[in-house]
Amino acid sequence: MPDIQIEICSQMPPKEALNDLLGQYYALIIERMRAMGEEIDPDAPRSALAEFWEKSDDYLPPNGCLVVAWNADKVMVGCGMLKCLDAATGELKRLFVTQAARGTGAGRQLVEARVEAARKMGLKRLVVDTLTPNVEMRSLYPKLGFTEVFDPIETTTYIDQPSLRPHLHYFVKDIG
Repeated sequence: MPDIQIEICSQMPPKEALNDLLGQYYALIIERMRAMGEEIDPDAPRSALAEFWEKSDDYLPPNGCLVVAWNADKVMVGCGMLKCLDAATGELKRLFVTQAARGTGAGRQLVEARVEAARKMGLKRLVVDTLTPNVEMRSLYPKLGFTEVFDPIETTTYIDQPSLRPHLHYFVKDIG
């Protein structure tokens, strides 16, 4: 099993490395959205990346948390983010592990690190959403103590992407 190191970032990691990783993440999400029949603007990956950087402070202390996974060659192979929705609730965002690092436990470690960070931030509850075709996440979250709920939760995706609402699955974990 490859050696994966998890880092909770106090500042943004190197922009080029994070852009490369998020580019892969957005490409996968868009591929899955198209497979669901969604029409996606060809500029969507670039605009999503720009939007991330505009709101990047949401994912750093004291507002949130950014966790990255590095392989033994010091290549970023995964990430996960946490942002506060309110004083008690955090939302997990952008969990992604590269194809080469899948099966290493990196995804699990990225979730666990954010859960621990949320506890340290004093949050009491975590929410996360994922798309129907994201079978990896729909399988992982319950294994880590998240419960799937069937009533919609006003997550960032729910608010920003109304067309995706029929395809969203919501998970909740009480941590307080």
